[in-house]
Amino acid sequence: MSAIEQTQNQSINNFLRHPNIDEYIFISLIAASFVGELIMNSSIFFGFLYWLAITPFFFAVSLLSEKVKSIRTGRETRHLVRYELFYWGSAFVAVILVVFLWDMERVGPSEASIFIHIILAHTMFLTGIVLGLKFYLIGILLFLTAFLSMTTSFSLGFSLDVLLIVFVTWLGLKIKTQFILPTLKRESDFTKSKDGYPGKERRSE
Repeated sequence: MSAIEQTQNQSINNFLRHPNIDEYIFISLIAASFVGELIMNSSIFFGFLYWLAITPFFFAVSLLSEKVKSIRTGRETRHLVRYELFYWGSAFVAVILVVFLWDMERVGPSEASIFIHIILAHTMFLTGIVLGLKFYLIGILLFLTAFLSMTTSFSLGFSLDVLLIVFVTWLGLKIKTQFILPTLKRESDFTKSKDGYPGKERRSE
């Protein structure tokens, strides 16, 4: 490995070790959701394309989030990529099938956009089983905004979307303890890394 590559890897690791990196990841997911709502409320067709394109981004962020946690604990989740590929791979297949429905004119761009929105909400919610509370919250947010898109007018729906996004953002940054929602238990949930960061606390974030 060259000196430049080592420097780049060190810079990336330093960034991933930032104490507020979890909040940065959460805010990026909130921002992506907000942009999706903004686009969908202004153009159904471009909203459809946006939700299609954002699926790989959600997958990448899921892997990044777990990478951050593994650096903190010094332990990696075995078969994490396999878990995430099952979650997001199946989601992407579902999204592609919706695209075929739209291409065959079985559904319009409005319906296709809502279908993809719901698929991503469901997948993000399930990802919370592995990655914790913040991913559950993003899934719940996407479910609620999809519901509002189906049941309210443009102006009212968008206003409620903004209020929901603000509330979920506050909730995700405020709450540190996970209550009812389950997470995948691992050995690192009951141990501490050298820096004293407990796995159990990590999983509750």
